[in-house]
Amino acid sequence: MNVAQLVMMGVEGETLTAAEKEVLTDTPPGGIILFRRNCPSAMTCADLVAEIQETNQESTMPLLIAIDQEFGPVCRIREGMPSFPGATALGKKNELSVTQMTAWHIGRCLSDYGINVNLAPVADLACYESLVLADRCFAAEPSTVADQVGAYVRGLQQSGLAACAKHFPGHGSVNDDSHAVLPVSSLSRDDLASSHLLPFAAAINAGVKIIMTAHLLFPQIDPSRPVTLSPIFLNHILRNMLGFSGVILSDDLDMAAMNSGNDLEIVMCQGLKAGLDMVLWGRNLKQGDDPRRVLARLQKMIRDESYEFQEQLAGKQERLSLLRNWLKK
Repeated sequence: MNVAQLVMMGVEGETLTAAEKEVLTDTPPGGIILFRRNCPSAMTCADLVAEIQETNQESTMPLLIAIDQEFGPVCRIREGMPSFPGATALGKKNELSVTQMTAWHIGRCLSDYGINVNLAPVADLACYESLVLADRCFAAEPSTVADQVGAYVRGLQQSGLAACAKHFPGHGSVNDDSHAVLPVSSLSRDDLASSHLLPFAAAINAGVKIIMTAHLLFPQIDPSRPVTLSPIFLNHILRNMLGFSGVILSDDLDMAAMNSGNDLEIVMCQGLKAGLDMVLWGRNLKQGDDPRRVLARLQKMIRDESYEFQEQLAGKQERLSLLRNWLKK
């Protein structure tokens, strides 16, 4: 298989570079993530997505085009995009029908620009000292967040977009920002199960298509690996305990929390072996890196892996195919 299909990749600017066009044509990644640098306006965003899709014309499956359009402080498209309340405002109102309808309208707007995945809702419990969650969460109380997350997932996916609940198993127990350091949480598995996991269980119950992992370390649960690289979290807790059968996507690997000194493709491979279905490479740290080199090295590394891992790849491919078939409807 083309291992690049297990990668969601960022692009540098408002139009594709020659190297990006070559990758998208010859070894296309499974998805593209859009950032503020790509979308100074809704029109620019639509033009870029059209250019991306031109390279994907021979495929019968839609390319995943994802964006963080939470509203509130994280909103990639502002100019030319209608304004909607973010999670904090929706949580304060706490009317589930309003949350569901708001998510539906957001999805309809994004679909007009060719986007088919919104990396929302935030399912973390509010931690008001947090450097990353400020004004991005529905509430601090688990049952309120769970209800809101379920309503948001239903509304967004009724619009035809795939929702992505994040950041599993919840950033609300830490203050640090994983863009800068690897946050460490003292919570046990029982602590998580009684609080932080409830919104993710609600998202799964609502049929969420994607769940994004957090770059966090829980020494009481897995002392040696962050969540994104941990089979305990990805397989035992998310798959077996919570029963999630959809696509597990990493948070951006271009974060200091994942900068362990290993080459990027080694970290990607570790995550895929641990249970990720897709790795997110935003290309924020070294935008000028040639994506062809990284993807070629990842392809070789995975080709040299064990037979057991090759069998795991079939499961990942099947889950991604189910998602793409759902998006085609």
